[in-house]
Amino acid sequence: MLKVENELVEKMVQTDQDFRKLFEAHISFEQDLEALYSLKYFPPEVEAKIKEIKISKLRGKDKMEMLLAQKKSENNK
Repeated sequence: MLKVENELVEKMVQTDQDFRKLFEAHISFEQDLEALYSLKYFPPEVEAKIKEIKISKLRGKDKMEMLLAQKKSENNK
């Protein structure tokens, strides 16, 4: 990410409750994935959980990007 985007993300985390929740969930999903990837063997239920977490993480990221785009367009007006 560019420095400007990092600054905008930091500002959004501080000022937008919805964005903050999405951001915190994204970090939590990343930690969950790291923990699951540390396993030496992935039984089918773990593989299904990994897939579920990845989908949730991606949906949250899409929502965060949408909120960032809205904020950028507001700032450019």
